[in-house]
Amino acid sequence: MTIFPLLCLLILFSQVQAKKYKITDQVYMDLEIDGRMAGRIVFGLFGEVVPKTVKNFKKLALEGIEGKSYKGTNIFIAIRKVMILGGDVIFNNGSGSTSIYGKYFDDENFEIRHDSTGLLASANRDVPNTNGCMFFITTMPTPWLNGKNVIFGKVLMGHEVVHKIEHLKTDYNDRILNKVQIVECGEIVFEPFYDDHKNYEITLWAWIKAGWFPLSFSFAILGVFHYIMTQLNKLQSFQ
Repeated sequence: MTIFPLLCLLILFSQVQAKKYKITDQVYMDLEIDGRMAGRIVFGLFGEVVPKTVKNFKKLALEGIEGKSYKGTNIFIAIRKVMILGGDVIFNNGSGSTSIYGKYFDDENFEIRHDSTGLLASANRDVPNTNGCMFFITTMPTPWLNGKNVIFGKVLMGHEVVHKIEHLKTDYNDRILNKVQIVECGEIVFEPFYDDHKNYEITLWAWIKAGWFPLSFSFAILGVFHYIMTQLNKLQSFQ
């Protein structure tokens, strides 16, 4: 009978949890689509893992650099089942770059992997050490970006806003045809806490947590069925 090994395997998987990182800061963005409020996205930032990258993002979101901040800029790229992208405070079209460290700054590290939806990462010029002001939010795991883009946060609230933007119509260059504008940014004061960097929308752990009762019920039925079949086989052996 293979039920017991399978059950052990499921229990083993349920005990495997990803590394937790400290959420040191929370920043929100309020967005409009064609002048209508679309909602708020709240980001949790991993300031212990990538402090330089987080500091740059917070400066651009909350204060700005030489009068240029994320407020009033657009989310202008949407690639379904990959990401949405924005944050060009210079030209608002993807061609500009600036940071508190200069036009570009180096990749801080690649400790956090692109293995979940709702991750906040630094956009670059597709070459190392060209981080600036632009950022993207993953809408699916993007493992091909591991070692290429620095993850520095995750979406804590507002996944529905991200996916709404993700599914807007685009042109052949993935540029959004609607005007998606960041109309307000702010900081949320809170007590820092440790959290898994993943958003469990599509993970095995979430599936197990959601399905533990039906799985347990199914295993119980299979156990009863196995017992009945065993008893029938014993009766047949005596005939």
